[in-house]
Amino acid sequence: MVMTYSAIGAIGARKNGRHLGLALLLIATAQLMVVLDATVVNVALPRIQAALRILRQRPGMGRERVRAGVRRVAAARRRAGDLLGRRRMFVVGLLLFSAASLAGGFATTAAWLLAARAVQGAGAAIVAPTALALIATTFPHGPPRNRAMGVYAAMSVAGAAAGLIAGGLLVTYASWRWVLFVNVPIGIAVALAAQPFCPAPRVGQAGSTCPAP
Repeated sequence: MVMTYSAIGAIGARKNGRHLGLALLLIATAQLMVVLDATVVNVALPRIQAALRILRQRPGMGRERVRAGVRRVAAARRRAGDLLGRRRMFVVGLLLFSAASLAGGFATTAAWLLAARAVQGAGAAIVAPTALALIATTFPHGPPRNRAMGVYAAMSVAGAAAGLIAGGLLVTYASWRWVLFVNVPIGIAVALAAQPFCPAPRVGQAGSTCPAP
């Protein structure tokens, strides 16, 4: 993960690189958060199941339903970025994901948690494709875009690996609820920071793009 952020710094060292480096940092952090969430929740599932008594008679099904919450509403992302603006949808997805994480962290019943995870799924389904679209419209074709895509892909791998460690630490030393609460400050910070770097589209413009380098 340290090498991944070093790559972001290398991109930022070129002309207009400060803007590009910060934009990529925000996009990569959002991707890391989404992937990390899926992994840490998987680690915490036994504690969640025990705490909320999720389908005690069919425990395997209970775990699968919690997992499926993130995947259930993937269709919500289709063309939303093109119709409403990529940056706007990126921010909306982050805020939706963060709000659902907060709600899920306070869950006291299985139904409450599953509903929150479904909303998280909607947020994640918006963030992932709009993040890729922002890379395509922010970075020039060629090596800069290829490096940015490499960082984005590396974040997926890093998030899956880091999630195993983070999930174990949070469940052991804090509470299973913190595997959800941890998303809230990250998601809100990235959503707020994204505003200056990818301006909203002008009227009649399909989708938003970051300023050209």
